[in-house]
Parts: sequence; structure tokens; C-alpha cells
Amino acid sequence: MKSQTNHKTQSGWTGRLLAGMTIAAGMLVMNSCKDVLDLKPLNAYSDSDVWTDPNLTQVFVNGIYDQTVLAYKDGGFGWGAQTDELYGNFNWTNENSYVQGEATPDNQTSNSLNRWGDLYGAVRRCNVFLKNVGQLDTVSNGKVVRTMRGEVHFLRALAYFELLKRFGGVPLITRVYDVNDKDFNEKRATWTETKDFILADIEQASKLLPAAYPADLDKGRATVGAALALKSRLLLYAASPYFNTSGDKKLWQQAKEAARAVIDFKDAPYALYGSAASGTYNKTYLDFFNPEVIFARVYSGLARADRYNTVSRDLSPNGYEGYSAYNVLQQMVDAFEMADGTAFSWANPAHAKNPYANRDPRFYATILANNQQFKGRPTQFFEGGDDSPQSPYSPWNASKTRYVVRKMVDESVDWQKQDYAASQWVGFRLSEIYLNYIEACAALGEDGEALTYLNKLRAQKAGMPPVNASGVALMDKIRQERRIELCFEGHRYFDIRRWGIAEIGSKDALGVIITRQPDGTFTYQSATVQKRTWIPALYFYPIPRTELQRNPALVQNPNYN
Repeated sequence: MKSQTNHKTQSGWTGRLLAGMTIAAGMLVMNSCKDVLDLKPLNAYSDSDVWTDPNLTQVFVNGIYDQTVLAYKDGGFGWGAQTDELYGNFNWTNENSYVQGEATPDNQTSNSLNRWGDLYGAVRRCNVFLKNVGQLDTVSNGKVVRTMRGEVHFLRALAYFELLKRFGGVPLITRVYDVNDKDFNEKRATWTETKDFILADIEQASKLLPAAYPADLDKGRATVGAALALKSRLLLYAASPYFNTSGDKKLWQQAKEAARAVIDFKDAPYALYGSAASGTYNKTYLDFFNPEVIFARVYSGLARADRYNTVSRDLSPNGYEGYSAYNVLQQMVDAFEMADGTAFSWANPAHAKNPYANRDPRFYATILANNQQFKGRPTQFFEGGDDSPQSPYSPWNASKTRYVVRKMVDESVDWQKQDYAASQWVGFRLSEIYLNYIEACAALGEDGEALTYLNKLRAQKAGMPPVNASGVALMDKIRQERRIELCFEGHRYFDIRRWGIAEIGSKDALGVIITRQPDGTFTYQSATVQKRTWIPALYFYPIPRTELQRNPALVQNPNYN
């Protein structure tokens, strides 16, 4: 891997805005580039400037998006590398300390996905806004202020949801602490109390936000649909076995209704988009703000945002001057069904002889395996091939599993000339909402409704045959579908936890050794890429020791010292 510069070295929200590196699409409210470049330096603004000028207030709000809308390695790949989806080739998010059972309250590095401090920093900015926004003139700026209030309630809900899914119940802070506060004793709320707090913010956001923005420049900002999608995800978690230990059907009913509200949302009708069966599956991620996208973060192609708008380079094989940053595990490869809907098996001689033939069409759009066409030539992950660890082309960047991620890669980008390009991280999309709805229906015993939407999803996104199952078998099929459709998007890590089966994601990471025979055929041998260790503590992340020292009222998560 080449030496890389972290784009976050720009300090403060003004630096990030002017650099144009990490903005969400449409979050700028200035009228032109000249307006942005004419901004005074950060230290030239007083509080009265920020809270009396709605343009400056909006820039303040934009900075909260940067802290809460997490993408690529922070929102998806880093989580996948802690499950049976991926292996992180360069440990970019400190995932090795988790999968090897070594995570402690004392080794939560700044690049890890722990983010306790960053997320509470976002909460503080939200609270600062809510404390001061009343200073704005609402007579002439009423609609703008109303929308910003909605954005901040949504962003605070999102920040607390990110904390909840990592740590469980957390302190619910609504006041603004400053240097004059001598004591900081904030107790943790329960999981349910934290959920209810998030729901209250979502309710406020839903009342204040627009269904859509008329200007393309504003796309990427929070909408009613984004708030409803967050509610759907949150209530699905709340209804799931690990948190709903009594099996309360009311929670599943709430999850069902929340998903249905998004599906039936008429003010911004969403639709499934892109199909692996027609070769358009990746358009779901590459076509900005297409009909399936409910909420997304777009990185501009104006300047490098390393590991964000360099994603196509980062994920691609070394033989194409890529980094193979996240290697797909054999377990994930094997999870894809055959095209006829049956399971793949190495015990089947026909499957073992040609393991990448006749698979679910999403396999070819999602994973890059050996001997597949990619940017003008077949991939060569076999021993000695151009994309192997024995390659003459940056072998240190080769995939250790012999698979890389194809999903989200824009093959039209020539990263050998310029390694960054505009990119879109999809935070919420309709396929997830369908799957939330399907799972809730199945949990309520509404198998017919679950099958209707499950088969609709499979047909439209992949051209796969319908499922015919009920009861436990149907729920297994639904979980399988989530694993395939949502892979690498940051769901698997939390799905297996809310289902209470987290340990299945901690088995040793497997890859394959591929040998090309003299007649041009290939043979395959399983290989262990990483030994992994499961410890029960890993249902939740540890609260950093430094935070426990700052706040004596905090109690550490179970099974951490």
C-alpha cells in the first residue's frame, strides 16, 4: 500500500468545507464557489456571527454531518472485517484487536470504530445548535431554520443510534458542558431509555424536515424519509431476540409498521433500482440519489478524500494498481446460492470443479473472483498471477483470500491517472427497508406477506427464483437474503448480534489457494488467512478507559476489566 494522507488533517468544519473533501452532497448553502472562498477564517467569527447569519449556521450544521454520517471503512467495510464477510488487509479500523479477542478499554485507538469521543462531539454540536438557534430571525428565515432544526434532531438521533449499537445504553446528554463545569457525572441510560430518546428526536425531525429538496445542491441532507428509515432500523433492532428477550410481539408490530411507513411514503416514492440479472446492480451505488436511495453521503471528486472517494482504487486488485484493502472471505463467497436457488457446496463435485459458475447473479456484481472480466482482462488470483501475492505488481497489496470487493467499485474510474473520483455511500436504501419489513412479518407469523416481499426483492434485484418456506425455515431464508443483499454495507456485524449469534462471525477467516493447471483449468484449496478468537464481551464495544476516568458515573460494559 502506498503512503497515504488522512483527509481529516484539515482542522475544524471550515477547513473541511473549504477543502471540499468530506461534504455530503448538497450540504452547502452558499450561492457560488466565490461565496465559499470569501468566508472569513474560523477565528474571525464570533458566536453572534454564527447564530445570526443562517448561512453560517448551516455551515455549522454541515459539520455535524461529517461526524455522524459514517461511510466506507467507517460505515461498512471495517464492520464487515469483524465478521465472516471480510478480512482487512491493512487493519485500517483496528479490527484485528477485535477479531483476535484483544480489544480492551485501553487500546481503543483513534482510527478504530469505537468513536465514543467523536460521536459525543457530534451530540455536543447538536446541543449547541439547539441552545442557540433561537437567536436566528425566524420571520425572514423561518423555513430555513425549521429545516435546520429537523436536520439537527435527525443527526442527534443518528449519533445516539451509532452509540447505542456500539455500547448499548449510554448517557443521554442534552445540555452543553463548558470549561466552567467542574463535575461531569452522567449515568448510562438503559438500552430502552436510549431507544426512546432516539425515537423522540426522530419524531421531531419527521415533523420539521422536507420530504425532498427541490435543488440538486441540497440532496444528501436529511429528509423525512431518512428519519423514517432510521426509525425502521432502530425498531428492528429493538424487536430482535437479543434485546427483546421476552419475544414481545408488540415490538415486532412496531418494527413492521415503521418499515411499512417508508415503503408507503408517497411524498418521496422510493423504488428498487438496479438488477444483477441485467448487469445494472452496481448502479444502486454508482448512480447518485437514484430512486432506491433514501439517504446517502456523496464525496466530491474535486480533491482527494483518502479512503473515501478513493474507494474504487482501494478495493481493486493489486494487478490493477489497486490496494485490495478488504478481502472477501471464503465464507461469504460460499454463502451465495446457485442460480437455481439451491445452496453451494464444496462437497458437490460439479460445484467444486467450477465454484464460480452459475451462481446468484449478485455474486458477480458483488465479489471479484479468479478469471472474471475486470477492466479489460480476466483477473489472475491464481498462484503467480498478476493479482496474486506472487505478482510483480505491488504484491504487498494482493488479496490474501484471493477475492476482493466489486460492489461499489466504479470501473470507469482510471485511478492510475487520478486515484480519486466522486463517490456515493448509501446509508439507507429501500432494499434494507424491504428486508426489515419481511423479517418483522415473519416474526409475527405473517409468512404470506413476508414471502411476497422477499420474492419481489429477489426477482427485481437478482432475477432469483422464488422462495417457498414457512416458520423457522423462512426466517433462515430471510437472514440469508440479508446477508447477500446487504453485504459490506455495515449490517452483518449488528445483525448477528441482535439475533444473538455473534460468535458465528468470529470463526477463522478463510480464503483459497488457486492453482492453474497446464490445460488452463484451476484447482482450489482452502486456506486459513487469519486465526480468530471469540470472547463474549464482543457483543458490545468497550467504553474507553479515558472516558471512565472523566466520568465517574460511567459503568463499563460486561466482561471488560
